[in-house]
Amino acid sequence: MAHAYWEMCNWEYRNLRMFLPMLTSVLVLQGAGLVLGIGLFFHHIPPSAALYVATGVPVLNLLTLGLIFEPQIVADRRAEGSYEFLRSMPVPRSMMMLAWYTVSLVPSLPALVLSLVVAVARYHLHLAVSPAIIPAIVATSLTGTLLGYALAHGIPSPMVTRLASTTLIFILFGFSPIMFPASQLPAWLVSANRWLPFGSMATIIRSALVHGLATPAGAGRAYVTVCAWGALAALVSARVVRHRR
Repeated sequence: MAHAYWEMCNWEYRNLRMFLPMLTSVLVLQGAGLVLGIGLFFHHIPPSAALYVATGVPVLNLLTLGLIFEPQIVADRRAEGSYEFLRSMPVPRSMMMLAWYTVSLVPSLPALVLSLVVAVARYHLHLAVSPAIIPAIVATSLTGTLLGYALAHGIPSPMVTRLASTTLIFILFGFSPIMFPASQLPAWLVSANRWLPFGSMATIIRSALVHGLATPAGAGRAYVTVCAWGALAALVSARVVRHRR
């Protein structure tokens, strides 16, 4: 299993090696740009709002490759004909997913760190990073990757796949309490986000970076929600992959 995993990591790296520097640059610009750009909307941004932005942008960094780019990459592979070749390789499908997860996580981490550094310097924030940041990053990025994997392999049409992943961008930015409190949303959307994973991802990342913005009970419920969505996405992905052999 370990050999298959490293072989697939090497395959994914070689397949994306020309794009990884560009993807890393895009994520870095996205993280730092969002942190700085939000401040341009206000003459003076309140410290509480700055904290939400600073602790929300890392979530977007972690989701961009696994949830947004992965379905588009699979759509491109379907269009160019390399998708079926990849599926014919004598490697467990789980190793393929874990290899993509590894390759997609690596470029996300520098962007995550830089966005926090820029936010602290720009808004004079005081973060309290705890060891819980490690499981929070793993849970967020893994669930995002599993959701992207299920979306990418569950929709046979490349055009529909690209449309769905693009729609997710607007959902993350405008309708999920990632960079702002859930209380700013309409009541019905607050209720919906209690059952969706994206606001919960922000909660577990935020709880590991700042004291007081998330209660222990709220963080615990958020972990359950995120892990449940990850397990559901893994089951859907396994069923889709087995069905289309």
